[in-house]
Amino acid sequence: MASSLLYPATMGTPTDGPAAGESSTSDLAAFNRWLCLTRLRAAAAVAAFATVIAPLGLASINLIGVFAVCGSLALTSLVGLAVRPLRLLPIPFFYAQTAIDLLAITFGIGFSASGQSAGLFHLIYALVIVPASLFSSPAGFMAATVATIGHELLVGIEHGFAPGAFVGVESLVPVFLFFLIAHQTAFYGSHLHEKNRVLTGLAERLKESRQSLAAEGRLSAALVDAAQTLSASVEAPELFDHLTRTTREQLCADWGATFLVDLERNTFHLAAATDSQLSSSELSRIEFPLSSWSAVGRLSIHRVVVLNGRLAECTPAVFTGDRKLATVLLAALHNHGAMVGFVAVGYTELLVESSEWALRLLAGIADHATIVMHNARLLEEVKQASALKSEFVGAISHELRSPLNVILGYLEMALDGGLGDIAPELDDALRRSRRQSIELLELITALLDLNRLEAGRLPVHRTPVVMTELLRTVFQQLPENWGRAEVELRLDVAADLPVIETDAHKVKTVVRNLIHNALKFTEQGHVTLSAQTTPGGGVEVTVADSGRGIPPEAVRYVFEMFRQVPGSGGGGVGLGLHIVQRFVQVLGGSVRVSSQVGVGTRFTVTLPYVAPSLRSAPVRGDGLPADASTAA
Repeated sequence: MASSLLYPATMGTPTDGPAAGESSTSDLAAFNRWLCLTRLRAAAAVAAFATVIAPLGLASINLIGVFAVCGSLALTSLVGLAVRPLRLLPIPFFYAQTAIDLLAITFGIGFSASGQSAGLFHLIYALVIVPASLFSSPAGFMAATVATIGHELLVGIEHGFAPGAFVGVESLVPVFLFFLIAHQTAFYGSHLHEKNRVLTGLAERLKESRQSLAAEGRLSAALVDAAQTLSASVEAPELFDHLTRTTREQLCADWGATFLVDLERNTFHLAAATDSQLSSSELSRIEFPLSSWSAVGRLSIHRVVVLNGRLAECTPAVFTGDRKLATVLLAALHNHGAMVGFVAVGYTELLVESSEWALRLLAGIADHATIVMHNARLLEEVKQASALKSEFVGAISHELRSPLNVILGYLEMALDGGLGDIAPELDDALRRSRRQSIELLELITALLDLNRLEAGRLPVHRTPVVMTELLRTVFQQLPENWGRAEVELRLDVAADLPVIETDAHKVKTVVRNLIHNALKFTEQGHVTLSAQTTPGGGVEVTVADSGRGIPPEAVRYVFEMFRQVPGSGGGGVGLGLHIVQRFVQVLGGSVRVSSQVGVGTRFTVTLPYVAPSLRSAPVRGDGLPADASTAA
């Protein structure tokens, strides 16, 4: 719509997008103002013309009717220009003006409704109203205007511009108002047309946006599904199988494969393929030069490569299992900018146009596969480093324990007098050395146990164990150097504890570590070892102390390896409680801790229960049944 040609320059051309409605409202307000000004000038001109012509007698003029009509039009225009709320409501005001103009036309027709004037108004209706309604272009308005003026001139020429040639000046009022109505009708039609065009455009864009969002949603869902599948695999053969199968399923392909590239040797080999009859180890031994398949070279430049027709048919048959492919899609797998492999899918039917969605999905799967492969490689390196560390710690611990046992043996001989009499000063030094050597031996033993746990090589020898006797034995065999004069050691073990199927050595280690930990952090008061049968039939072993307690923020990490409460000053390296937790888990039990600063700490270990029939078995002095075997 060429509004700049039809209406005032202040009216903007309707725009597309969200601002279209605001622009249309502003245009309508400007057009209303233009109508008011035009109507006001026209009413004044008609009134002045009638006032001048009436005395000359050139036409029969009803001045009262002329002034009534012109006055009403002028009043309408002045109200529209002066009252601001009407300008803020352009659409209702537009319809109000149209109604008033129609009323004015009706009155004007009433003043000149006889004789030639009746035909005149019919002709004006045909020449002005109808064209303006049918045409919403400047040409339509120009044609209507020229036709109206031309008709008036023809009427004047026909009558020689004699008196009565013009049926009545009041007829000029409806002629002009017809012209205004024509403009109003055309503007209204153009406004609706433009509004419909904008709404249609918005509907199309909304449809496209919905389709785009739906496609993005399907793409995201497919990528999430592929990511979850791939992330569940950490071992290379399984990872490549999942990658191949997932890519083929997500892209609805007939064939899929994953290849690994060795840039140093300029070769690649098939890591996994759908419907392959060969194992992963057999596939890895079949290598091909990079130059044997031209599509591989293109992957170093392009992220995704599409092969159609002959290019797809050039895919080596050894990869496809003699399946003839019409379209092949390939996506590169990169690591730090270097191509380490690629994934491929194939279709037996030609894809006339590969969709952007499919290419983006293939590229997304390849990107995530690259991340998973990198993580798998890092995990493998971590496993190798951990295995090397475990092997090193195990070897060093064994090497340290042997000479340390020799040292402890000589210290025991010296303290027992086997090497002759020793001075009191030397006796004290030897006892200190023995105490430190024992602590060092316990640390080495803990490291060995931890090393076996980490390596998964710590066996569990389950035998029937009478918990009452075992706990009493542990309590009686506590090293003398653990005790303090200010701390009382208490034993409160029920005599009828059940027999449980467990590893006696590990249970002893758990209880000893808990008691040792309690003694280290209790300056005065007591450390109590107690045990009872739980309502569910299990055995609950508790070590409670009246020591300094553990701060609430430190309780959550007391079982972590090499972690100690800040400022505890109890010595050690933070392995005792970690080994307690790991041993209890291996035995199928649980351990929990409760503590209050300044009051004390309580560790509770719950071990599983076995049938009561084993309680009557003969028992050795260390809590093991007399017929217990040494291994499960």
